[in-house]
Amino acid sequence: MTTQREGLLDKIRALLAKTVGSGCTESVALAALSKARAMMDAYAVGDDELSLTKEEKAILRREPTDSKDPHRIKQHLATGVAQFCECTVWRDCGGLLVFCGLRPDAQLATWLLDTLAAFVQAEIAGHLMGSVAEGRHRRQVIAGFVHGCTERINQRLDELCKQSTSLASSNTKALVVAKGAAVRAKLDELGIKLKNSRSSCSAGDPSSYVAGKAAGDRASFGRPVSGRNATLRLK
Repeated sequence: MTTQREGLLDKIRALLAKTVGSGCTESVALAALSKARAMMDAYAVGDDELSLTKEEKAILRREPTDSKDPHRIKQHLATGVAQFCECTVWRDCGGLLVFCGLRPDAQLATWLLDTLAAFVQAEIAGHLMGSVAEGRHRRQVIAGFVHGCTERINQRLDELCKQSTSLASSNTKALVVAKGAAVRAKLDELGIKLKNSRSSCSAGDPSSYVAGKAAGDRASFGRPVSGRNATLRLK
């Protein structure tokens, strides 16, 4: 395949990746899909050409060994972020989070999780500035805020994924299936078998829970624009 043809396929894949689930507005997603279809018809690009190549394998991205999560923010957000980024996530024997996915997806997942965790921590600080709670009550205030904020962020991530599924084209769905196969192949290669688990979170202080949910509505799921196939992800 020529370099020019590969560049064309990369552009089409990037357009197909601009979905509501990836953070684009519906109008942007539909415009990108329309342009992708036009390019596919004009250059006679078939589904088989857009499929992942054999060289595109899933990778692992681990948290740094010095990572800290005192309020378990990342723990509560990891599954939602993994679903949003089309990855799989688990904790290794050392307690560190591990994302498995294609390189751009795994890189986005680790970046997004760090960004959202930093956002929640900043919002906690702002909330505590207006609180006179001390000792055990202060811990309940933090727990309630974290519960509300991470729960709302996960709800929004899930909503975006569902919207993306409803708007997905056959080509986009084929790419999602191929990505899933790449992740499963990597897990099989490493002999990793994952079990479903649920992360529990104490509701804590009720008013702080409500404040946390309101803060979760302010979280942004944007991403930096850099590197091959990078696309701007909007709120």
